[in-house]
Amino acid sequence: MKQSIIGEIYFSWTKGELKKLNKFISTSHWSKSVTIIQCHNCLAAYASKERLDQLTKEILFKEVYPEDNYNDNKLRFTLNRLMEAIKEFILLEENEKKNVHSEKIWMDFIQNKKLKKNILLNIENDYNPHGALNKFIFQYNKSVLNGQYNFIKNASVEDKYNSIIEMAKAAEAFADFEFLRQYSLLITFSNVYKSSDLHIVQTRYNELKHKSNYKNIPEFEVYFLIIELLTNPNHEGYYNLKNYLFENSNLWDLPDQIIWINYLLNYSTAQINKGDLDFIDEQYLIYNFCQENSMFNSLDFLTNTRINNVIHIFLRKKDFIRAEKFIEDYVSFLPSEIMDSCRHFNLARIRFEKKMYKESLRELLKVDFGRDAFYSINSKVLLLKNYFEIKESDALSSLVISFKEYIKKNKVISESHKISIINFLKMVDKIYGATPSKAKKLDEDIYKQTQIAEKSWLLEKISEKIR
Repeated sequence: MKQSIIGEIYFSWTKGELKKLNKFISTSHWSKSVTIIQCHNCLAAYASKERLDQLTKEILFKEVYPEDNYNDNKLRFTLNRLMEAIKEFILLEENEKKNVHSEKIWMDFIQNKKLKKNILLNIENDYNPHGALNKFIFQYNKSVLNGQYNFIKNASVEDKYNSIIEMAKAAEAFADFEFLRQYSLLITFSNVYKSSDLHIVQTRYNELKHKSNYKNIPEFEVYFLIIELLTNPNHEGYYNLKNYLFENSNLWDLPDQIIWINYLLNYSTAQINKGDLDFIDEQYLIYNFCQENSMFNSLDFLTNTRINNVIHIFLRKKDFIRAEKFIEDYVSFLPSEIMDSCRHFNLARIRFEKKMYKESLRELLKVDFGRDAFYSINSKVLLLKNYFEIKESDALSSLVISFKEYIKKNKVISESHKISIINFLKMVDKIYGATPSKAKKLDEDIYKQTQIAEKSWLLEKISEKIR
């Protein structure tokens, strides 16, 4: 058994490692399988006494199945299941060390232990790791295993040389892909914080972009498109990236899809903020795509901010049915401390857009104004709009006064946001009691105003006064 795949593993372990494995096998779900425990106990006993070379298949089978005649297929099945238990044990051990690259843990294990038969087995096995980064890590690790095996197996100098070349190519691909990932983040950071010149890394990027062997690798193509969009933001670059992602979405796992979709959302949000309303339709399409591809099932993607944004876009499209269904399907996945505020705030938005003002007010009463600045401020804004629509003069006047004080004392929100809200409060107060002639003057003032919340709604209310 010492020369077998599983024998190699047991022989390579120290007594301390075997002790940990004993505990895992006896306390995990594998403890329910008598045959797995007996098979492990026999192998561990021989390994601890350094007698694995004396253990035969027949002896092992008799320990596991004392009443049966030897059956090679039955033993192989049991050993395969024990191997799964060992893999699970190694993954859990590495997880405790915060090793997130689960796809390469087993490869690292057989490399570090120099397990020759396991190296051969893993070279020959077809395996598709999850995630684009893990794919290139795995390819590199596999090339190292292949290189090790070729050095052992082949006497030919040329074969050994070629195995080194293949290792170098795989290492280069992994390093280049990781460079593109980090470069896209660096550009994003630089664009936000206006940081230093990126000339050196730009030169490196240009070299990679013109490498012919990366032209048809989707993971590289996506990052080339992302980086082009980040360095030269324009609609053509956005549509090139979107079309490529949508047409090839089946090539990538959810974590990769989320990374790349976020670049589309960032660009389209920037265009909406500039007043390009065509990108409301774009975000509507993106969110439909996200829903169809189960992205909202990922807690890395689904946040209360994301839900607020989705509902905002659905309401701009007057898709009230989908907005309510979205809240019903996804709000319950949020942390308990924010769940109710998110649900009731967004239901209030839907009721308001449907001109169900009293129902909207009832939903707002269930929002926790004190826990989160976003819900506190935006719920008050929506509260004011409801009071305006149902002509609750006293409530509106009182809220304008208290809201101004709240904004002035708030230390969380930015100065520009404060100015925007205060300008909104001033205009709401003026528009509410304005005559048609005064409304015309207010209309001009709002058009000129660059920092004011709810500008479209205010202009709509003024036009109603003028009519």
